[in-house]
Amino acid sequence: MYHVRDLPWSEAKLRQLPPFEFENWAVIALGGIPNKVQVGDMGIDGRIFPVSAIPSKPSAKKGETPAFEQFMDAWYPIQVKQKDKVGRPDIDAYETAMERADRSKGFFVAFDYSSDALTEIDRFFRKTGKIIVALTVREILDEAIAQKLA
Repeated sequence: MYHVRDLPWSEAKLRQLPPFEFENWAVIALGGIPNKVQVGDMGIDGRIFPVSAIPSKPSAKKGETPAFEQFMDAWYPIQVKQKDKVGRPDIDAYETAMERADRSKGFFVAFDYSSDALTEIDRFFRKTGKIIVALTVREILDEAIAQKLA
């Protein structure tokens, strides 16, 4: 887990941040890379590149995709909403973004989730096998996210 200096470390202070600063805080706190473009991001605010995707050796066979390019294509999207209760419509939109990006796992960060949102995350997994990890700001602040990031 990364600790970012000089950023607020309480829910109250995080609620006061401008939306794009809040997005950057959340993405960086997860160890991800924020998008450079904030508007028109197609529902993805950042990306996590899993350590397990780092190639153990460079590819040397002719016609094979270089190892670095393979690694750069192995990422998980992050969606951030500065909301008290993310609802099902937010999850529906994120599912569409995951499908469009052809990702098998993604992370969603908010202050909390409605029961309809959590039910939709479960339904999406049962239907597609794709995982949406719902994280709360409190879990990030408490550093209680290690198991969810795995």
